[in-house]
Amino acid sequence: MNRFTVTHWPGDAGQVTINKIRARLEQEGLLPSRFDMVPGESFGDHSHPEAEIRWVVSGCMRVTIGHDEIILAPGDRLDLAAEVIHSADVVGDEVVVTVCASR
Repeated sequence: MNRFTVTHWPGDAGQVTINKIRARLEQEGLLPSRFDMVPGESFGDHSHPEAEIRWVVSGCMRVTIGHDEIILAPGDRLDLAAEVIHSADVVGDEVVVTVCASR
């Protein structure tokens, strides 16, 4: 697996909703949970023991992985390999609502 991949919401899938994202992750056999970040919130460098999926429902967030800086917007899905060091913060003044799951 690559260190990370970003997938954008399909144009023919209609509006991005938390229920649609949950259903897609459940179809993959995963147990999704909601995670919100408030404006000004940030998480410094850290990693997870399992691969992580983070799918943005609303708001925008920045994820930094090494020298790569990724801005995730509604409908963007980040698949992050286990043990990859990354940081994250909110972009703008909107609460970021995400649905997360681990592999």
